[in-house]
Amino acid sequence: MRFNWINWINMAAVVWLILINVIVARKGLSDSFNSKHLIVNILEQIGRYGCMVLMILPIFTSGWKFGFGSVVGMLIWISLTILLLVIYSFLWVKKTNGKVFVFYGLALVPAVLFLLNGIILRHPALVVTSLVFGIFHFLIVKENI
Repeated sequence: MRFNWINWINMAAVVWLILINVIVARKGLSDSFNSKHLIVNILEQIGRYGCMVLMILPIFTSGWKFGFGSVVGMLIWISLTILLLVIYSFLWVKKTNGKVFVFYGLALVPAVLFLLNGIILRHPALVVTSLVFGIFHFLIVKENI
């Protein structure tokens, strides 16, 4: 199974992530976490925006198309994407409790979403950027809580 050069489902997932963060920021619920190390902040942002672009566009893939090995792979992909988006949304609701596991969940769930998409869609560049994002995003959260 193959997608065209734009993955509309992942575009919706990225928009979902952005909308959640915009809503949370407007309500004043988000903390502005940054590292005291400039390089950590830069690498986290490169990973973040790289993941968003690579979730939507199959840059650096063969034939500029997204693909699955099987229908089962596609069903796993869409199920995990939806599940992780729901978990991420739920964690923002629970964030008002201020528990440490919620902060770590908010750091790791998007990274896991990006990583699983990279693996299932067979998109090596997305796997690499998700690891960069995940590592540095986690370090920033760890430094700030």
